[in-house]
Amino acid sequence: MSHLIIPPYDTVYTPEGELASTWHGKETVVAGEILADGSNTPRVFCPVVSAGFKVDFESQLTDMPAELAKEIGENPISDWKVLLADLRASCMRTGESSEPRVIPIHVAKGGYVIHQNRVLFNALVQAASKVVGEGNFKIATIGTLGAYSQFFISIQVKGQETFTVNGNDIHSQYFNLISSHNGLVASATMLSIIRMVCMNTVQLALAQAETEGTISKMKHTKNSLDLITPEAFELNLRMWTAQGEMLKAAFEDFSKRSMNLDGFRSFATGIFTNDGSDTLSTTSLNRITEMEVLFARGKGNKGETLFDGINAFTEYFTSGDGVGRKSEVNKRIASASFGRGNQWKQEVLRIACNKEELEVCMRRGERFYADKLKTEAHVVASQLN
Repeated sequence: MSHLIIPPYDTVYTPEGELASTWHGKETVVAGEILADGSNTPRVFCPVVSAGFKVDFESQLTDMPAELAKEIGENPISDWKVLLADLRASCMRTGESSEPRVIPIHVAKGGYVIHQNRVLFNALVQAASKVVGEGNFKIATIGTLGAYSQFFISIQVKGQETFTVNGNDIHSQYFNLISSHNGLVASATMLSIIRMVCMNTVQLALAQAETEGTISKMKHTKNSLDLITPEAFELNLRMWTAQGEMLKAAFEDFSKRSMNLDGFRSFATGIFTNDGSDTLSTTSLNRITEMEVLFARGKGNKGETLFDGINAFTEYFTSGDGVGRKSEVNKRIASASFGRGNQWKQEVLRIACNKEELEVCMRRGERFYADKLKTEAHVVASQLN
């Protein structure tokens, strides 16, 4: 369920043609293009509402530890509210009496501000129209996830859907938006090479945009709706259009810098240590060993360039063992997008973009990796003796 497209609550729309299919096959294909007014993707625009609530103490106190009952009594939850998706609109009905009408999503503090899907959609579409011109972009996908708790949209500029690295490594480019109604992530707009089609790709796009600094967040706090405007989104899109060109140039440069397996080991060791380190930790050594496979055979990798090395880190700390394959999806997303895993990915890109720091990193890594192997060999020898 890591895609988190949960029927009958969620719908992911894709347009006809080359963008119609997704890897999990759970999309709903619309005829022609997804319209800029959202009229042919109605199921993603049902409103989210809030309601107050209180504990039924008479029926629950007997089942509640005394300490907890006392705490709740001293701190009433009148300042909290429950958020619900209102699916009663005719657009959500197909005639099945068992279909949900209103579903709870999240318990939030009183100050939590709802970012409605329609408001976010309108702001992004209007901003794109101003930046590239009406009709010069297309909506690549739009949908909800996690029983209506997440909303996302990916758009592409027509004629600029892809760019190539080193003449043959093709990358797509999307302006993405993600928001949540359950406190998982703040609303955010970003530039990414990932099209959002499910929670896995939301995770990847967030991580990549965080790493490259092409993301703008809007927390669900007071006055946050002032940030969800066509004018605010327009500034982001113009800035990221320029950053997109810089990103292409950086990727092209990374793909021309040769790196073999020993070089990757030095690079990774340098990332995991600093000038104040005494040694490479066993945990870091194990991570490097796990990433060696991704460097050589990860997604799109051949184990030949610095670009492959960066991709190995990105994959490891986005969808690999670096975020815990057995962890719950929410924990993996939090680690990959906002936690230590994301910090490692940012550090990799920062050092790769600075030639002097990269040289220092490689020299330190080569020394520390060799020292660690000697130490490990000495421990093994002593145990055998």
